[in-house]
Amino acid sequence: MQLGYKFAEVVVVGGGVSGISAALSAARNGANTLLIDRYGFLGGMFTGGNMTVLNSPPVGGIGKEIVDGLIKQGGAGRSPNDPPNYPIFHYASEYSTMNVVYDAEMAKTLLFDMVCKADVKLLLHSYMTDVILDDDRVTGILVVNKSGKQAIMGNVIVDATGDADLAALAHAPFRKGQKEGILFAMTILVRLSNVDWRAVSEYSREDYGLKEAIRKATENGDLPYYKPRTREMPNYWGHERPELSHLLYEDEALLWGGSVEGVDGTNVDDLTRAEVEAREQYMTELRFLRKYVPGFAKARIQSTSMSIGVRDTRHIVGMQTLTGKDILERRRFPDVVAYNVKGGFPANDIPYGCLVPQGVDGLLVCGNGISVIPGSTTMGLQLGSFNNLKDIPTMWTTGEAAGAAAALCVRSSVQPRIVVVERLQKLLTEQGALISSEKAKQLEQEVLPSGKTIGRLYEEGLTNMRKYWKSRGEIN
Repeated sequence: MQLGYKFAEVVVVGGGVSGISAALSAARNGANTLLIDRYGFLGGMFTGGNMTVLNSPPVGGIGKEIVDGLIKQGGAGRSPNDPPNYPIFHYASEYSTMNVVYDAEMAKTLLFDMVCKADVKLLLHSYMTDVILDDDRVTGILVVNKSGKQAIMGNVIVDATGDADLAALAHAPFRKGQKEGILFAMTILVRLSNVDWRAVSEYSREDYGLKEAIRKATENGDLPYYKPRTREMPNYWGHERPELSHLLYEDEALLWGGSVEGVDGTNVDDLTRAEVEAREQYMTELRFLRKYVPGFAKARIQSTSMSIGVRDTRHIVGMQTLTGKDILERRRFPDVVAYNVKGGFPANDIPYGCLVPQGVDGLLVCGNGISVIPGSTTMGLQLGSFNNLKDIPTMWTTGEAAGAAAALCVRSSVQPRIVVVERLQKLLTEQGALISSEKAKQLEQEVLPSGKTIGRLYEEGLTNMRKYWKSRGEIN
């Protein structure tokens, strides 16, 4: 079979949340850009993953442009502000009033429109199979699709695969898993319709957090997969489940379906098992809701995500690494290019070196695969930074930074590790991705229903986290 060939100055592999931002940012800064994805749509978990709710408004840049575009079309808005519902929201507490809910199908169309207007070239239905190396420099990738096998060459390659697949194939060093190699659990997202939220709200007043319903169902054997959760558990779930969010349309709810543990998103057998088990679990949870919780008696499945939600696999070892201690201390970096976005404000800086792998040239990484410590500041076996950075608004910022950096590399004929960060910061500031300290402070002062500012609520959470890790001897 003859090998096809394509070239672009910047090649972005992965059209999910961070990949979209990277491609748009590179193209808008003058680079000939090609975006490759294995699916027939863009957005990854943001669209086909059925997420349909963001736990925070984006700070600025391309993320804000996407959300603002959806709002303008009537496809996004703030989550209903209904305090009695807090206990059953996935993002429990009044913090859930910061949620942005949206229509995933409208988002698919919007993203296509944005990349076409930016003159980003697309190659969909294409799966990366290998990298092309010139010594320690990535010069291209190999893909397979309905047309056969193709070589895609580029000056700079951006790994937006979510699992650092490309970086791993290029022999870049990476971390995977907390102590003992444990990874976060996997979940599938289920969009329900025909939910009576008024009845749900009334019920939540008397059964805070669905605790009584869960107790009865567990005693009756109707929640066989349920088990109490504690902060010391290594996997992601630190809440009781099932977990829900109110969506854009009045009768809709999002169910975080199941929790499949002991699986690795880079292992195809584990992925296969997780797909089967997650669906078994969410059907159990749906039957529980229909039987025990008023408002769900007539609930039906509207859609499920295109594949299991994999939270955590590989993270490169970069020129810099963001740690859990950095997050607890709210450390500021002079070479900041992206943010950990919480509550609609930039809670933590992400430095440029987190996007640049050690030992490999021609490559930038964005999204889940950046250089962080596996684990979380809120729970688990290890004080990590990753769980704080995996939300969509944060991924938009790392993608935008990677795309702008790639364009600078092309423009200046330099490798990513040689980029002048001050020039990159100037570009990102002009794009609205980086904001002034005054603007950041303004965003942090938004007032919640209780009268607390978002900044104060976040700081209170950090105080509790510091006490937790101090008790475990991880910090002084």
